[in-house]
Amino acid sequence: MKYQFITEQNLEFGVERMCRVLGVSRSGYYSYHKRHQSKREQENELLLEQIRKIHKKSRQTYGSPRITDELYDNNIRCSKNRVARLMRKNGIMAKMNLKFKVTTL
Repeated sequence: MKYQFITEQNLEFGVERMCRVLGVSRSGYYSYHKRHQSKREQENELLLEQIRKIHKKSRQTYGSPRITDELYDNNIRCSKNRVARLMRKNGIMAKMNLKFKVTTL
């Protein structure tokens, strides 16, 4: 989290100064910056693409349980909680139809 903040703010402040203020080493920041994505992060990106396709195909009405079922139908195995977490993190939400409520008599 601190390294991500340093990356976002490095145009405004120097890397050395931010590392000192946040209490992290510069070498740690630079090794984080050069590091490749983990296998799990790569899988999450591929899964997110599938989630977006299914969500768009459903006219944005499917939530995580239905998307998980569609993924199972496409032979992609993952938990409902993982799908829900990825959807929440990326702002993917199902549209909900609200019941008609009479406001006048």
